[in-house]
Amino acid sequence: MFPVNKTRRDTRKVVYGPPLKQLRTFLRPVVGSSSSHGSSRSRSVQLTDDLIEYIFTLLPIKAAVKAGLVARRFRDSWRLTRRIHFEKELAEGYDNDKLETILNHVFESHRGDEIKSFRLHFDPNAHELHLPEWVRKCIQKRVQELDLDISQPKQEPSFPLPPRFLDVESLKVLKLSYSVFQLPPDIKGLSLLTTLVLRRVDITPKIIQTILDRCALLETLDMGQCHGFRLLRIHAQKQTRLRVLKVGNCRAEVRVIEIDAPSVGSLYYSGSISNFRVISQSLLFLKEAMLYFKPLKGITNPLQVERLASSISNNVELLTITSTFLEGLSPRIVDGVLREKQVSFRNLKELQLIMENPSYCNAGDIASFLKNCPRLEKLFIDVSINYEQIIYIYLIFMNKLFVMMMLLQADEFTFDGGAFYELHQKPLLDKHSALFKHLKLIKIMGFRFQPCHLDLTRFLLGKAMSLEYMFLLLPKSFRFSRALSQDMDFFTDAFLSWKLSPDAEISIGFAWEDKSFVYPKQSRSWY
Repeated sequence: MFPVNKTRRDTRKVVYGPPLKQLRTFLRPVVGSSSSHGSSRSRSVQLTDDLIEYIFTLLPIKAAVKAGLVARRFRDSWRLTRRIHFEKELAEGYDNDKLETILNHVFESHRGDEIKSFRLHFDPNAHELHLPEWVRKCIQKRVQELDLDISQPKQEPSFPLPPRFLDVESLKVLKLSYSVFQLPPDIKGLSLLTTLVLRRVDITPKIIQTILDRCALLETLDMGQCHGFRLLRIHAQKQTRLRVLKVGNCRAEVRVIEIDAPSVGSLYYSGSISNFRVISQSLLFLKEAMLYFKPLKGITNPLQVERLASSISNNVELLTITSTFLEGLSPRIVDGVLREKQVSFRNLKELQLIMENPSYCNAGDIASFLKNCPRLEKLFIDVSINYEQIIYIYLIFMNKLFVMMMLLQADEFTFDGGAFYELHQKPLLDKHSALFKHLKLIKIMGFRFQPCHLDLTRFLLGKAMSLEYMFLLLPKSFRFSRALSQDMDFFTDAFLSWKLSPDAEISIGFAWEDKSFVYPKQSRSWY
């Protein structure tokens, strides 16, 4: 890849713990005058042993044990730790018997009055008898965060949680995986719950609605690959604090997922568009959305997509969509005239567009959508296929020959609109009057010098008047033919002649040598 010479350098640093300014204020020497001649002396702040020990109690258990080695006085400070964390990286370093022995020793030796968080990655077949006792001790010490990461990657959710297991009044953060979620009928706890994260959990719609009704302080509801329901209704009109709602890749038996959450500021969904409904008329607080709609057997319902786009378009600033969503907003011929959809994303600043096979989208559809994004600053277009998508397509079409053909052309998206594009949409690309005044960065993954790719590149370069960088990343399977190698000077001259911004820098290279250090804020999968 030809490196881009950046004119500005990012000077931000990662800071762990309290803000740097606050930390400097806390440790700043006390300065005072010692004489009339203006000489000054400083004396450092002396931390008492009790304060140091208190700091150690705020560390996770492993860090607390290491920190206690600094002096004999603090050797047993880990017994007061408030964060008992045995997450995957730490837990997998021990066999089941050793891990069980360590955990029993930690809980038997704990002398503190409070346990703020308990995180555990465990095998339920090995620790099923002791887990309730560990959690019971955490509940007695007013645990606020409970994270049970059950290790059953190739099995269905089968670990049953006792009904009273999660009926905890002090609990604020609850994360579960590979388990069966149960609540008692006369639940008294969870009133302080702010975050609920579920992965491969068997849960009923009744329990979900009970949580929404019971947990008035709930801010985040994140459900990935859960099942146990055919109809999922998330009605949260009274949940004024709910800001993050994520529903990802629920099982095939789910027929309808219905969302009514006016206060949501972040909406993530992955699955079939035919099952997804947003019945809130307008999500006024929505700032970021990810709508990862999987390919359909037939044509996308344009009315459904238009209604969805209208409900999320008002204030969204960060958006990820797939070609399935784009199909529903593509221009159509009405009364002999090609008409474009008029849905304005007037506040959108970053867009990630993931193109997937099979799809009917082309450069004209992308251009039609982008003209409705007047404040767009960053654009990411991914036209490279992934193997997870191929498996999903096989499950839909059950056609091995079709999948074999896709495997042979992996990393390639069929980005060709055919006769309709050539006759009706391509002539309009240069006639679009919209200019992208704020667009500064464009990144296209899977670029292969195909005619439709070049049409899209020419359109973007010719409309982005403030463009600074364009990155064109070739897929791993791309091979330079002799003819293409000879034409590289021609393409270079073409790119330079197409760009409207004189300061725009264009970089071409393979994806595996990408050194742009610029990536979408939203990844393909969050669960």
